[in-house]
Amino acid sequence: MMGNQNCHAEITFEDNVKWLARFRLQRTSSPPQEVRDWILRSEAATMTFLQQHTCIPVPKIFEWACESEPGNPLGVGYILMEKLDGSPLDWQVATPLQREKLMQQLADVSLEIEKHPFEAMGSLISREAIHFEVRGLAHQSTFRMGQGPLGPFSSSQEGFQAMLQSYLAMLASGEIGIDPPADIYLAHRFRLDILANHWEDVPSDSQFFLTHPDDKGDHILVNDSFDIVGIIDWEWTHTVSKAEAFCSPCMMWPVAKFYSGSNELAEDELRLAAIFHERGREDLASCIINGRKIQRFLFALGPDSSFTDTETFANLFAGLKRAFKVGDDDWKQWRAMALENWKDDELLLSLVARDRH
Repeated sequence: MMGNQNCHAEITFEDNVKWLARFRLQRTSSPPQEVRDWILRSEAATMTFLQQHTCIPVPKIFEWACESEPGNPLGVGYILMEKLDGSPLDWQVATPLQREKLMQQLADVSLEIEKHPFEAMGSLISREAIHFEVRGLAHQSTFRMGQGPLGPFSSSQEGFQAMLQSYLAMLASGEIGIDPPADIYLAHRFRLDILANHWEDVPSDSQFFLTHPDDKGDHILVNDSFDIVGIIDWEWTHTVSKAEAFCSPCMMWPVAKFYSGSNELAEDELRLAAIFHERGREDLASCIINGRKIQRFLFALGPDSSFTDTETFANLFAGLKRAFKVGDDDWKQWRAMALENWKDDELLLSLVARDRH
């Protein structure tokens, strides 16, 4: 089974027990080996932690090895894990009754995750099978060669600032190849201004919680009765603030409206908030109701921030500004003003000059 970043081979034993062998695909765009090993260690640590300390259904890991380990007979990083019976969830084709059943279960998962807070923002890294530590942001572009992972961080503001500064440096150097680089740089630089001037509107951090990094639906395995039998693909997972950990999954977003710049919540998001309200958890309901701020801030960061459609890029930027109530000028007006305001930014000037050539 071939995905965008991983290959899975099913292993069937003589007694009909089935495992999955998960291999990371290597492409010309793949990160360096040091980063690939770090990602695998983090994924293995996260799944082992969830298996040992929570009731969240995740595949059991039997063995894993990094690409660089001398004793690895395969020469590539791998994870051998339990194969769970179930089909990837397609939220868009689920009926209202099926969605209701799933949302009740997702609320259970959130409440279970909340029982296991961490003291810092970062990624679980396993050096041994039973040893865990918080170490760095779990994102490829925050792992700098020669520097290692950034963090851990005591607040989201501190972590996002380090992440954005890393992105800006890599955009300027060409390490992240995105077109047009100057516009992407400006959008990231703007987020630094949000951190400096508007972050007080986002709830402060005191505890951090694991969150799935790609919650578009197919990470959830369900049976024919729409019971959740497993949650998979935990690579890039890291601990985040409560506001980020418990906002709505992107599979529920009104995609067309979101890309057009609207911050209106979908009916499913409102229903999930109502479920938390019914359970007496107004704090978690508030994370969903007010979640667009953090979602807009994090959407389209780093290597995933390139949009060939300039209108879509402008609409997404407008949605970010609306979420933080920062002006109502359009992209072209704001861009001209930003270039003037940041005319002493040498990294930005180098990108503008590159665009002209």
